[in-house]
Amino acid sequence: MTQALKGKLALVTGASRGIGAAIAARLARDGASVIVHYASSAARAEAVAKEIRDAGGEAETVGANLSQPEGVKSLIESLNSAFGGRFEGRLDILVNNAGTVEYGPFLDSSDTSYDTHFNLNVRAPIELAKDAAARMVTAGWGRIINVGSAFGEAAPLPGVTLYIASKFAIRGFTRGLSREVGKFGVTVNAVQPGPIDTELAPQPGTEDHATMTKLASVGRFGKPEEIAAAVAYLASPEAGYTTGESLTVDGGWIA
Repeated sequence: MTQALKGKLALVTGASRGIGAAIAARLARDGASVIVHYASSAARAEAVAKEIRDAGGEAETVGANLSQPEGVKSLIESLNSAFGGRFEGRLDILVNNAGTVEYGPFLDSSDTSYDTHFNLNVRAPIELAKDAAARMVTAGWGRIINVGSAFGEAAPLPGVTLYIASKFAIRGFTRGLSREVGKFGVTVNAVQPGPIDTELAPQPGTEDHATMTKLASVGRFGKPEEIAAAVAYLASPEAGYTTGESLTVDGGWIA
């Protein structure tokens, strides 16, 4: 276990499984004290936190429905008491990982689908980043990392128009905020994963999985740990000169 992030407090949203869980584990391995956020499964989040603690790291869990304004507010309020209040309201690393996608033709989409995508994929990350940035500016150091998508770079497949729109929005927000807070020692970046092997992705043996595999130059889906490695770099002290960037980690999917 390295200590590059020792003494830092990190919040990872959507961290009870998949990419978020891998990010939480990696940041803890690098020395950060990690808040493992979950939307619905406290048991899964606690399992992630326990694995971190068993490996010698520090983690605790917090639940909040980020698709609702009240959920975002409650998560923000919980930061002040994180780890017994030891960090005194500070937040050093924010990883906006929580998100959603619905598949289907845009012409068949509803207002509910629009709200679902933009509340969780755009509004929540922006509100969390606003609060985090204020804390980081005060401290003179911080890392905000938005987990976007390779769909924020291109549109290689149909049927996810609202998702693409939401990820383009986060990419633009990343650039804009980086301009405002860079002079205070705060960097803002995004990681844009391609197809990653998680339970929410198309599964082996399906047509979608075969199609997406063929599109990747490396001929396979990525692993959550490969996304976590990219996030770990952007969260590190060594990444202080990297800001406003959207790092695509997709195995050449949209090359």
